[in-house]
Amino acid sequence: MDTIFSSATGNFKSAIKIIRVSGEKSKTIPDIFFYKPTNPKEASVRKLSDKDGNLIDKAIVIWFPGPKTATGEDLYEIHIHGSLIIEKKIYRILNTQKYFRIAEPGEFTKRAFLNGIIDLTQAEGLNDLINSETEEQLKLSTSQYEGKLSNKLNFWRSEIVFLLSKLEALIDFSDEELPSDLENIFLEKVSSLLKEMKSSVKESFYGERVRDGFIITIIGRPNVGKSSLINYLSNKKIAIVTNEPGTTRDVLEVMLDFSGYPVFLSDTAGIRETVSKIEKIGIKKALNKAKKSDVVLILSDTYDFITPNLTNNQKIILVQTKSDLQKEKREDAHQISVKKNIGINELIKKIVIYFNSLSPREGVYLTRLRHVDGVKNAILALDRLNKLNLSNNAELVAEDLRMAAISIGSITKIIDVEEVLDDIFNSFCIGK
Repeated sequence: MDTIFSSATGNFKSAIKIIRVSGEKSKTIPDIFFYKPTNPKEASVRKLSDKDGNLIDKAIVIWFPGPKTATGEDLYEIHIHGSLIIEKKIYRILNTQKYFRIAEPGEFTKRAFLNGIIDLTQAEGLNDLINSETEEQLKLSTSQYEGKLSNKLNFWRSEIVFLLSKLEALIDFSDEELPSDLENIFLEKVSSLLKEMKSSVKESFYGERVRDGFIITIIGRPNVGKSSLINYLSNKKIAIVTNEPGTTRDVLEVMLDFSGYPVFLSDTAGIRETVSKIEKIGIKKALNKAKKSDVVLILSDTYDFITPNLTNNQKIILVQTKSDLQKEKREDAHQISVKKNIGINELIKKIVIYFNSLSPREGVYLTRLRHVDGVKNAILALDRLNKLNLSNNAELVAEDLRMAAISIGSITKIIDVEEVLDDIFNSFCIGK
């Protein structure tokens, strides 16, 4: 396998840059740059020179012998001064070496996976950790990178494999009488696993939303303060604010951080009866966006609110705007005034409390569609065997257990599916 190298600190000027080199040939770095070798895991200052004896840089070098490294291979770190020309010279020299090449995106992490240092869910957690922008995203990605999701999945798989081993032992000794309570114990275990798995699938919504962002849509009649609210929350002019109805024709979206939760907040066209074809399109988009949202804020500057037909169990919050001017206030509506900064922090708090209520108490979530699909396939297999008589259908039950174990195992470690692996690791940045 080639020895790979890349910057681990990005392509820009900085005080220090770290160049990572991973693979069997990384131990030859001292020979390549003509300096005295260092002791393993010992940070040492060395002068790096080219073949003509010209000084390239005075750097800190560290050699980590495998397999107990980040990639599971011999690994070298070269801490150079952050000049782009120094980096280019290092790259140029390494590129001329036999069996050396620049790493592909995510290749260091891919090698860590292939060498058994981390599993697939941990690799995905690491990528999410790098891309985290909010506190809740950081918590979720850290949990997954530390292996909490892996532990949960491995527990399920071990329980299934345990049942399978017991069942296959009984099949091998089929002439012996089955213990009278075996089937009840077996079904209780399967029922418990099914309950946990189905609960995790249901709760996966939360993990996906923390990772990708909750969707909040603001709807209401024209000129009720929708654009003013999104401008206030984003602290910049996202939407045009005028007294003319129908100013907002399309959905305007901004990403915000609500107390650690990533949120995509959308301003929409005012909903009203109109003859304008363009305005009708805007209204249709507004309602479609609301139907796909997690939270819908229905705004009104009067006592009356629109009542759109939303069918996806969205959290609906009535928001009465211009509360400083309201003479008649609805008790079931949250009162705000953008102009006077009244009730807005409380509105955000109400939304955050709702997000908190969605969080599973266990704190371990399926975060991707492939996780959910793997667990669903296991559920289908366990549901099938749950309907079979153990004594008369032991071979069929064993096959369903085997399929369930494979489905769960595929989430943490995919075998012989190179396209899936490439898709996962290509989303990483170069140098990771």
